[in-house]
Amino acid sequence: MKVYIVNAFTRDNAGGSPTGVVADASGLSGAEMQAIARQTGVSHTAFVTAGSSPEATVSIRFFTPGEEILNCGHGTIAAHYVRAVQLQLQGDHIIYQQANAGLQQVIIRQQGTQLFIYLQQNQIQFTDVLPVVKDRLLAVTGLLETELAAGFPVVMASPGANRFLVGLHSRERLYDINPDFSQLRQLCDENQALGCFVWHLSGNDASARMFAPSIGVNEDIINGNSSGCLGAYLLQRQGLEQLDLAVYQGEPQHCPGVVNVQVKKNGAACDTLIGGTAAITGEILL
Repeated sequence: MKVYIVNAFTRDNAGGSPTGVVADASGLSGAEMQAIARQTGVSHTAFVTAGSSPEATVSIRFFTPGEEILNCGHGTIAAHYVRAVQLQLQGDHIIYQQANAGLQQVIIRQQGTQLFIYLQQNQIQFTDVLPVVKDRLLAVTGLLETELAAGFPVVMASPGANRFLVGLHSRERLYDINPDFSQLRQLCDENQALGCFVWHLSGNDASARMFAPSIGVNEDIINGNSSGCLGAYLLQRQGLEQLDLAVYQGEPQHCPGVVNVQVKKNGAACDTLIGGTAAITGEILL
């Protein structure tokens, strides 16, 4: 069984989030996929099979070393990058993938010699966080109320799975965070959340870190879905019609990358694209 190792959401042709991709997972059971995901040495692995419905070009299942998850931003970008390279795709394409989160649109855009992959996120839902939950969240992350970004309350965001969004007014403080992962996991489990996305905004650029102990990943190098949640949240809070946002991540792991987020208001909701490019960096035979 060949597993491609793909760095997704690369920045300046370097960095990115290492992701496993099995380009032909036909015949594999869920248990076998889980076993492979434990052996790849990366946080997430995508398993690609033929589409399971007339609308879907492909079906993709996503696994961390600990469990199967609904969807994965960098897994999507990595899987479709491998597929585009194998099929020698050129130009722009719109296809659909069937994931556990539902049928999702994927857009492939060629810019010069580079391929950029974009995922249309499911509609993002926001819910308020109770003060007692926020206080516990600050305690387990070691943050103070005075360090939070003014005008951006802590919220729960979900494009299918919950995560906390926590804004800080200092970029330096963002990189000093050292959560109590055991306590953070307990808090997330109690609130049906996969983790906590901490961010700092400067103009149309954001820096962020994603802590996701509830899915077995203490710190995700780059999290695309949470980046999209942030874009939709900023659009809503700032009363904008559209927003282009670059979300920089991966510095603590020396794998710097960027997620490009494009958000447009659509009635009371919004349409959110998350995307970037990728590079195949290796192969594993299992």
